[in-house]
Amino acid sequence: MVTHEEATARRRISVLGRSERRVLSWIAAVVVPTVAAALMGLVDRFSGVNGENALFFVVVVLVALLGGVGPAILSALISGLLLNYFFTDPKYSFTIAEPDNFITTVVLLIVAVAVAVLVDAAAKRAREAKRASEEAELLALFAGSVLRGADLSTLLEKAREIYRQRGVSVVHLDDGVVEAVGTEPPTTESEADTVCEVNDGEYLLLLSGPELSARDRRVLAVVAHQAAGMIRQEQLTVEASKAAALTEADQLRRALLSAVSHDLRTPLAGVKAAVSSLRSDDIEFSPEDTAELLATIEESADQLTALVGNLLDSSRLAAGVVKPTLRPVYLEEVVHRALLGLGIGGRSDSRARSVIVDVGTVAVQADQGLLERVIANIVDNALRYGGGTPVRVGAARIGNQAVISIADTGPGVPRGEAEAMFQPFQRMGDRDNTGGVGLGLSVVRGFVDAMGGTVSATDTPGGGLTMIVELAAAGTNGSES
Repeated sequence: MVTHEEATARRRISVLGRSERRVLSWIAAVVVPTVAAALMGLVDRFSGVNGENALFFVVVVLVALLGGVGPAILSALISGLLLNYFFTDPKYSFTIAEPDNFITTVVLLIVAVAVAVLVDAAAKRAREAKRASEEAELLALFAGSVLRGADLSTLLEKAREIYRQRGVSVVHLDDGVVEAVGTEPPTTESEADTVCEVNDGEYLLLLSGPELSARDRRVLAVVAHQAAGMIRQEQLTVEASKAAALTEADQLRRALLSAVSHDLRTPLAGVKAAVSSLRSDDIEFSPEDTAELLATIEESADQLTALVGNLLDSSRLAAGVVKPTLRPVYLEEVVHRALLGLGIGGRSDSRARSVIVDVGTVAVQADQGLLERVIANIVDNALRYGGGTPVRVGAARIGNQAVISIADTGPGVPRGEAEAMFQPFQRMGDRDNTGGVGLGLSVVRGFVDAMGGTVSATDTPGGGLTMIVELAAAGTNGSES
């Protein structure tokens, strides 16, 4: 079992720098054989020469494992001298009386050098493998980031950590510093210790810190190209976004001009024709014809009023200036006023018989003016596209919600296209735009959202379209629920 303290100590040894490790090896080359000789002196009478030789072999191997041929040779020489002086005859003399003692010292030297060389080679390969892994990680990170559009500063910070630099920056020839990380990041070539050029100096990768090898510079040159690629990709993304926004705005503008010009011309032409006919002295109109012409003028004026109202409502929603004042309102009153706004409600009005209202005493928390516009737009839409079928306006309270339904039994809408009706100018592209510019239902959704409700479209059982508006319900006596 490895304790936490032991693990920490091992990590400290493993993170020692090369210079620190070399100093530790020289110290160990002197101290470890000396300590081993002292310990052996305490148990000299219990062990023989073979045991003492084995102990010093272990000592030499331990020192050699720390790395460095020089410390290993020094450790082997000290161990041989200590072994000869204290533990072999004649003791307390450096005289080598037996050839075996000389051979032992030589073997110690050979073992020390061999182990040290192997350790140094392994350490070198480990460093090269670690550096290669870091470089591969860095290049993969930059290459993937070019595709994913990652944060450039994070990638530069990664490069700074790998190459142990104080600061790293990317500089454009004309725009100056594009991105910089670390302390004291260089801003000009004169301040940098390492410079990597991209595209004949259009971009520069500047680094301040320890000098880098030729291999590191080659890797950083690749990193610099990828960093420049990321910057250009980000610029292209911004330009593409601007171009898409301009294209969308231009399409909306052309659709608006096309639809509005038609919807203005049609009722104005009707008004012009009716007024010209009434003022004509050549034709004498009957009272019924006169009433019909006046009705045409009124209907055309209503269309113009609705068009202008929807345009104004859309601009208010787009500007974010719609601030509803919510209070309890009875749906019966709201629906009645909405129908009057559409010119529906007179006894002689045939459309009045096409709208069946059954909302009971349901009350909602809403802005009365906005809710009237919502009901009017939905009913007007149902009358236009419902195929002349009756339109039923109903309401029910479900828990704390009030559900308003406006249903027709007309042709309905194709499956999957109901949601598109709530987009502005949703009729854009239709050749038949006699029914309006396509703003009515987008205004409905905007107003309902502003009042904290929802609006959706679904099929009417048996065919047709049903619009569902859900708002917070008010109390049965008109108070807040």
